[in-house]
Amino acid sequence: MNQLTFTLKTTPTFKLNCSQLTPNCLAGLSLKKIGAIKLGAYHYSPVVADFFDISGEDCSQILFNNASVQLDYIGHKMTTGSLLITGDVGDFLGANMRGGSIICQGNTGNRAGDQMRRGLMLIEGNAGDFTASRMIAGTIGILGTTGSYTGYAMRRGTLILTQTPSLLATIQDCGTHTLPYLSLLFKSFAHINQKFYALANNRVQLFAGDLSVNGTGEILVLKNAPH
Repeated sequence: MNQLTFTLKTTPTFKLNCSQLTPNCLAGLSLKKIGAIKLGAYHYSPVVADFFDISGEDCSQILFNNASVQLDYIGHKMTTGSLLITGDVGDFLGANMRGGSIICQGNTGNRAGDQMRRGLMLIEGNAGDFTASRMIAGTIGILGTTGSYTGYAMRRGTLILTQTPSLLATIQDCGTHTLPYLSLLFKSFAHINQKFYALANNRVQLFAGDLSVNGTGEILVLKNAPH
């Protein structure tokens, strides 16, 4: 079966809540029922078919084509399967994520990975403010830049970056380390994403925190990584 595909027909002038468009929420639904899902919590909220052309059958693999910064909460509470996004997305990408994988080939808005509990998220572009905020577990990789308050209230989990962000005073610099397992991790991305697979660094600047919440999360900044 081919992957379930949502192609944005026109960029909305307002934010759309895409939290229901995950493999776990859509499993077993027909395309007609998927098209009738509301993109918001109100009775007058638009439905999926108003903004997306829908094709494909395999709900375990979802593709968002021509994505926009107006699309919020993609991958919210996702537990299984995979999401591939072409284009930029809005806020709360992968918020409360509990499994599966998300690949974003563009930029993300604020709070990507907020309260993420498990799973893998790879962002090829830049990420906004509060990236990995309140993160509990899982792995996030970002090839571009991050905004302010990266790792805010981060409890556990791993954030892999290619560029050093501006960090809070409660996130400690733990020095430079060689982490051989990173080479294996990047090789494991071969079937998912070529850009991350191409990374070969295992020498990192390690930051730990957020100490304000007794956090033990780790932020790994790859040394000499391509930008």
